[in-house]
Amino acid sequence: MNVDGELDRFQRWLQSRLADTEKIESDDERNRTSNRIQNAIQECINYKQAVSMQQSVANPFVIRDQPVRSVNESEVTPVRSVTGVCKNCEADLTGDLEFCPLCGEFQ
Repeated sequence: MNVDGELDRFQRWLQSRLADTEKIESDDERNRTSNRIQNAIQECINYKQAVSMQQSVANPFVIRDQPVRSVNESEVTPVRSVTGVCKNCEADLTGDLEFCPLCGEFQ
């Protein structure tokens, strides 16, 4: 099933329904129905434009057959250097932080 063909067919059906609204005797009912159908036609056109815009945009993600760089997990080791003890809660302090990781007290 072709989506573009179905949307065109639906839009043509709505346009034929719009032409049929002239046969409605009540002015209020004719205006309400006409506005409703015109809104539906506009939404159909907006949807077709959004779909065509989405199809014209290239996929931003690149899929590679091989990884760009191999990861050797044995090379990755956590480095933790204790530089002191917190004055507030006596937790171990690390050199890369200016505050205690446990209580948040600045040293």
